[in-house]
Amino acid sequence: MRLQIQLAVVTVAALLVAAGVARGDPCGMVPPIALDPSNPALTRVGVQTTFVFVKDGIEDIVLRPAFKGRVQEFGMLIPFPEPPAIRKVPDDVFIQVANAIDPPTITPYPPRPKGMTRRFRGRDESGGLELKKKDVRVLREEAVGMYQVAVLEAGSADALDRWMSQHGYVYPKGMDVPCEDYVKAGWCFVAVKAKVGAKKGVEPRPGMREADPKTADPFEGAVQAMGFRFRTKQPVVPMRLSAFNGGKLDNRVYVLADEAMRFAELPAAMVERTLSGEELLAHVTDPLPFTPWWEDHGYANEADAAKRLPKEQYEVNEKRHQQMCAQAEKDEWVRQRRDPTPKNGKAKLLFADDLLAAREGRLAHAYEEREKELLAIGEAFGLRGANIDAVHAAVIAEERTAALAGALDGLKGMTMTVIRGDFPKAIIAEKNLHLVAHAETPGKKHGMLPSEEDGEGGGRIGFGAFLAVLGLVALTGLGVRRAAA
Repeated sequence: MRLQIQLAVVTVAALLVAAGVARGDPCGMVPPIALDPSNPALTRVGVQTTFVFVKDGIEDIVLRPAFKGRVQEFGMLIPFPEPPAIRKVPDDVFIQVANAIDPPTITPYPPRPKGMTRRFRGRDESGGLELKKKDVRVLREEAVGMYQVAVLEAGSADALDRWMSQHGYVYPKGMDVPCEDYVKAGWCFVAVKAKVGAKKGVEPRPGMREADPKTADPFEGAVQAMGFRFRTKQPVVPMRLSAFNGGKLDNRVYVLADEAMRFAELPAAMVERTLSGEELLAHVTDPLPFTPWWEDHGYANEADAAKRLPKEQYEVNEKRHQQMCAQAEKDEWVRQRRDPTPKNGKAKLLFADDLLAAREGRLAHAYEEREKELLAIGEAFGLRGANIDAVHAAVIAEERTAALAGALDGLKGMTMTVIRGDFPKAIIAEKNLHLVAHAETPGKKHGMLPSEEDGEGGGRIGFGAFLAVLGLVALTGLGVRRAAA
C-alpha cells in the first residue's frame, strides 16, 4: 500500500512538472540519430570517465559514455562475468566524485548586505544446461531511465548478433572474436538501447521519443549515466570490445578499493594519484575549506607568496586571513555555503551504496529497485530530466537514509586511486583489464586533478584514457553499424 501511495505521489508530481521537463530535458539525454551511410562509425569524444568499486567480491562499474556520430538507436553491449544489477546514476556524479577528491574552496568573506534483492547467477530452472550455439537465453529485461536493457547469455557470437538485430539492439560488427571468447568463458552480456523509435518528419531533440532518420543531425555529447554491480573473484574491467570504436581512448578511471590499485595490463605510470579513505570521508562530511589568501591575491601557491612578498607583508596577510576565517565561522551564510552536500553529496551516496552492498553481500538495494519502478512510470508519461529525478529521490530518501546508516564508515579502510591514460588499442583488443595492488612510487606527487577542460587535449600518458575503460565497453556497440535485419 505504501509503495502504491509513493508511486501515485510521483505520478502526480511528474505530471505537474511535465511541461518544463519535456521542453528543457535538463538531464541531457540523447535522441536517436539516423545512421548516415557515408559516415557509419561512431566516434568516442573527449575523456571517458569510469568509476570502479571493488570490495569483498562485489564490483561496481559506473559509466557515462560520450560520443559523436549518427546512429539509428544508441546502443551498448557490455560483457560481464556475472549478471549485474543495473541502475541509473546521476549524470553529474563524476563531477561530484572529483569534488570528493578535491573539495572546492569558498571565500571566507560573506556577501555585502542588500536592501535488490540478491541476484541469481543467471541460469534457468532446468539446471543451467549449456546453450546450443544458435540459442540466446534472456536472463532479464528491464527499463532503466532512457534505456531498454537486456541481460543475455548466448551460445555463440552469431546467435547474439542475430538476437540483437531482431530485437532492435546494435551488435558490434567486427567483434565476433572477442564476443566468442566471452561466450566460451561463460560470461553474460548486457545489451542497451535508447527507448526511442523513428518517426517520419520529426526533428530529433533532447527528450524526444521519436526521430526522423532522414533529417536527424549528428550528435556529440554524453548520454545517461548507468551503474552495473556484479560479483567477481578477480576485479576486472571488460573493455575489449571498446578497442573497435573510432577515436582516441582517453580515459580517467576512479577506483575505490581496499588498497591502491592499477591495471596489470597497462603501465603503472598511469596511476596518477592515490587518496586515503580517511581523507575521502573527511572531504564528503566536513565543511568545505576556505580559499587560501595567497590564491585570492593571485599567487601560484603559498611558497610563491612567501618568496615574492616581504616577510612582514606575508605575515600580515596570513594573520588577516586567519582572523577573517574565524569571523566567518560565526556567519550563518558562510556555514551554509560550506555544506559539502551540493558539491559532492551524490558521490558520498555512491560510495555508501557500494559499501552497503559489499557489507550485506547484495547486488541491488530495495530503494534502487524502487527508483527504477519510478523511472518506468516517468517514461510511460514521456517524462525525463533533473526535475523528475529530484521527485524520485525525494520519494526514496527516507528509505535510503535508513538503509545507509553507518555504511559510510567503511570508507576509512579504503583507498581511492585515479588512473589516466590513452589505452593502446592493440592491448585492449586482446585482453580485459584486471585490477591489481599498486605500490606507490616514493615521492610521487599527489597534486590537484586536472580540470575537465584538459580532457580533449593532452599528451600526458595519464590523461584520461582509462576513462573509456567502461565507457569504452559501453561504446562497444557505438562504434559500429547495426546489421540489416
